[in-house]
Amino acid sequence: MAEGAEPGEKPPGDGDKFFGNFPFPYMNGYLHLGHAFSISKRNSTVGNPPEFPSAVEEEVSQPSEQEDANAGSQPFRGKKSKVAAKTGTSLYQWEIMRSFGLSDEEISKFQDPYEWLTYLPPLAVEDLKAFGLGVDWRRSFVTTDINPYFDSFVRWQMRKLKAANKIVKDKRYAIFSPLDGQPCADHDRASGEGVQPQEYTIIKMEVVPLFPAKLSALEGRKVYLAAATLRPETMYGQTNAWVLPEGKYGAFEINETDVYVVTERGALNLAYQNYSRVPEKPTCLVELTGHDLIGLPLKSPLAQNEIIYTLPMLTILTDKGTGIVTSVPSDAPDDYMALHDLKAKPALWAKFGVKDEWILPFEIIPIIDIPDFGDKPAEKVCTDLKIKSQNEKDKLAEAKRLTYLKGFTEGTMLVGEFAGEKVQDAKPKVRRKLLETGEAIMYSEPEKKVMSRSGDECVVALTDQWYITYGEPEWKELAKECLDNMNCYSDETRHGFEHTLSWLNQWACSRSFGLGTRIPWDEQYLVESLSDSTVYMAYYTVHFLQNGDIYGSNTSLIKPEQMSDDVWDFLFCSGPYPDSSDIDSNVLKSMKREFEYWYPFDLRVSGKDSYPEPFDIYNFASHKRDCMDGRILAADDALRSDSLKTGFYDLQAARDEYRFSCGAGGMNRLAGPVAEAPDLALKSANKYLQDSIVLMRKLLQKQTMGSKKAGKKGAPVQQLKTYDGWKEECLKILQSKFDSRTCTFAPDSEIMAALQTSKIGKASNFKQIQKQCMPFLRFKKDETLALGPQALELKLPFGEMKVLSENLNLIKRQLALEQVEILSYQDEDACAKAGPLTSVLKQNPPSPGNPTAIFLTNL
Repeated sequence: MAEGAEPGEKPPGDGDKFFGNFPFPYMNGYLHLGHAFSISKRNSTVGNPPEFPSAVEEEVSQPSEQEDANAGSQPFRGKKSKVAAKTGTSLYQWEIMRSFGLSDEEISKFQDPYEWLTYLPPLAVEDLKAFGLGVDWRRSFVTTDINPYFDSFVRWQMRKLKAANKIVKDKRYAIFSPLDGQPCADHDRASGEGVQPQEYTIIKMEVVPLFPAKLSALEGRKVYLAAATLRPETMYGQTNAWVLPEGKYGAFEINETDVYVVTERGALNLAYQNYSRVPEKPTCLVELTGHDLIGLPLKSPLAQNEIIYTLPMLTILTDKGTGIVTSVPSDAPDDYMALHDLKAKPALWAKFGVKDEWILPFEIIPIIDIPDFGDKPAEKVCTDLKIKSQNEKDKLAEAKRLTYLKGFTEGTMLVGEFAGEKVQDAKPKVRRKLLETGEAIMYSEPEKKVMSRSGDECVVALTDQWYITYGEPEWKELAKECLDNMNCYSDETRHGFEHTLSWLNQWACSRSFGLGTRIPWDEQYLVESLSDSTVYMAYYTVHFLQNGDIYGSNTSLIKPEQMSDDVWDFLFCSGPYPDSSDIDSNVLKSMKREFEYWYPFDLRVSGKDSYPEPFDIYNFASHKRDCMDGRILAADDALRSDSLKTGFYDLQAARDEYRFSCGAGGMNRLAGPVAEAPDLALKSANKYLQDSIVLMRKLLQKQTMGSKKAGKKGAPVQQLKTYDGWKEECLKILQSKFDSRTCTFAPDSEIMAALQTSKIGKASNFKQIQKQCMPFLRFKKDETLALGPQALELKLPFGEMKVLSENLNLIKRQLALEQVEILSYQDEDACAKAGPLTSVLKQNPPSPGNPTAIFLTNL
């Protein structure tokens, strides 16, 4: 909205109004270049020319050495203050604030958190005005309970959600800052935004008495090596436990009887999950190294060997899990190679003092049968990939990629109570049994390292707090429908929202301290900083409330206490007229007219780190208004000029691609550009060729694993000429949901409903098939919008064999190959040419538009 913007008498037509907004910034410092960059996307649509400083203003006087830069009250707005704050070597907040030109006396006032809210916002307004931002400043406001009107607005919103059963209280795992003493939400983090708790099962591997001298102080206690695993169903195949020889461990007191041996980091997470005698404070009874633990005899749950031993492993990461690892060499490639190394290299035995009886009697125990890999999948895949050592990390990662998912989805249990069942069915049953018998406990830690803005590393804590039930199925569908009707401008933005909607679940909405609004029904807590800023865009429209005062403290037509829930419902949710309200009816109707005229908003711009957060989509969907029927824009690249992109960058890229494709013969030069109707089949074939080369390059890197040997020859292999199975079903659904007149698809919710009622939707393994369907559906939708409805045909509009054969020289140049053969997957003799890599071909079969490349070395 521009300065002094007023609603019209009639509902706005196209172009009659413009309501754009930008996330209000935290007032903990100056606005910076990132804010300016994001705001520029909004200001390119409406605004005023920025005020650039004159040459005289550019001159900055330098204080003499005798001058005290912090003496007296200096203005906050020194020309170099931002640069000094960003690039200086100061580490402490006090020193940074000094660099802004504040005296020590002024800085001390900021101990009162409300000082930030009174000092910084007016300066931010000055910056934005100088930037030339087109704004109706009458609608400006400051959040938190310092503003009684906004405080009332947030309280109404929270009560509204709770009344709809969308806020619950429960004990849940949450990312937690020990220093702050409260959950650490995304905007409270210095690093690790988006990281969630990762849940493990801790297997309690009991140390068999008599204890060695290092553990003698623990005699009479039950001592466990606590191993965190994601795969409890594999515990039937344990042959040993692993520790990092140089790793630092401790024996930590859990309760009066139990002691867990873990890393300090693991103990801290456990302490915040009620596994410590002193809550939230791990107590280390004995400090240990991995060397102290090698050779310990253990009784481990579900192990077929009565006693197993602790052995050294050189690749354990102590910043993940507990530093204790169970060993299942039949199933885990890492375990298989580490055990193989120990058995094959007696020098390692001597180095770590390993005895024969700790290792030689223990053989691989088959526990799971996986199609194509048999009952010893780790041994099979390590042999196929020619892995020689536990230190070949890339090859081992590939081995796990090939076996773990296939083992989960297609593997069958061979041993134990659930023998004969599919692994995916047996896994939760095995875990439940271990927990019920007390042989295991639940454990969580951050998926990746998270640092709070206070400077401490976060843990996962079991917290009793209020949660918003994002992810609830019905609400999630409403949010998806809302997103379907939004113009996101770029696929990256839309996919970011879709991805977050797919995983976002219950969100902690309460915090113990800070600035904000109190939770109305539980005032010991504040509303968390992302949960109180989801529908505030509506608040801009009712500017009458504050009479131009950003704090809502001046005399207004309305008192804060008059803003009852009935009034807010009337304004924003089409509620009935609040007869009990003593607010002048003309004022109420004017406020409602403001909202209904300006909403839905037309544009929202945000930083790239914020736009995938769909909280506002969920909340607008909950209030059952199409308030998000506007446009959302990620500030990183979504407003890129189409003319610049298409007319320069895309054209330049096409020229470079054409020049490279022509090879030594050079390009054909035309007298001038000729614009004819595009050949969509040719365009599709070219995209197929370029995508195939990229795919082949990735396969080459994986299959050779960095091999420097020359003389490779590639054999791209083609699949069937038409799609079949679940892909065929997906394409038929998309065909039925595509409007060729408008070149648009039906909402995702409608496509999903069709998928669920289709043949594959009725399959017993639909959940697993669905994971493959979703990216395929998204890819085909994008391809259709780019190439037209022919992308939905079951048969490609060109011959793959022909396209690849005609471009052999290009493929050889791109991949630096000496020889390339194009073969058909339907030809058994051709498939046999894959030689020892036939298993790789079977595990990665080609499909229409996706050839598989097998790379062999000429000897």
